[in-house]
Amino acid sequence: MTKNFILNIVLNLGIVFLVLSGYAAYNSGNMLILGLSIALMVVLIYFKVVLLRQVSRQVSEKQKNQINQKTSQKKRAK
Repeated sequence: MTKNFILNIVLNLGIVFLVLSGYAAYNSGNMLILGLSIALMVVLIYFKVVLLRQVSRQVSEKQKNQINQKTSQKKRAK
């Protein structure tokens, strides 16, 4: 989970940096850098969506496992 947390921070920083560099490239009229910034930003946003889906799957699996353990403990107690 720590790995996912750090990866999320790095992705956020990368997205913010690319937004700022795209803004600066647009103001300076450098369309090549603007295009590269937008392309890389799209890739980082895709990676972030994939990471969020992976984390939500892991959390739901942990919740299911905890529920299963509680029900099995109740069955053993009876």
